[in-house]
Amino acid sequence: MNKQPEDLENFDAQEQAEQAAETALEYRNSPQRAIHLVDEAARKAERNKASLRKVISDLAAMVRMVKAWFSKEYRQVPWSTIAIALGALIYFVNPFDAIPDFIPGVGYLDDALVIGVTVQSIRTALEAFKLWEKNKK
Repeated sequence: MNKQPEDLENFDAQEQAEQAAETALEYRNSPQRAIHLVDEAARKAERNKASLRKVISDLAAMVRMVKAWFSKEYRQVPWSTIAIALGALIYFVNPFDAIPDFIPGVGYLDDALVIGVTVQSIRTALEAFKLWEKNKK
């Protein structure tokens, strides 16, 4: 389903995040696959940080949290939260999502919306993770 940039007003970020979270179930029993996806998301975020400037910090924290969960370093968050975060990362990594990433200037608007909605829904868990990271050092 490729939408044109003008269709962004009809884009439902919550729905997209929920659909991607369902796909996340495929990763639950495959830590190596999940870590590969998370690493791919981190590389893509780094390459496109200018386009993602409003969500890059939260995206980076979400990447670290999911990676820590799958590497069994941080398990103080329920699977449902990880599934939601992983769903957003799956959506983010897909270059042919609602607005294809290659469209200059708008290709990452939908990704930023999905990331923003996801971060809002897992904010408490993400803040707890960041506190854990800080205290771990």
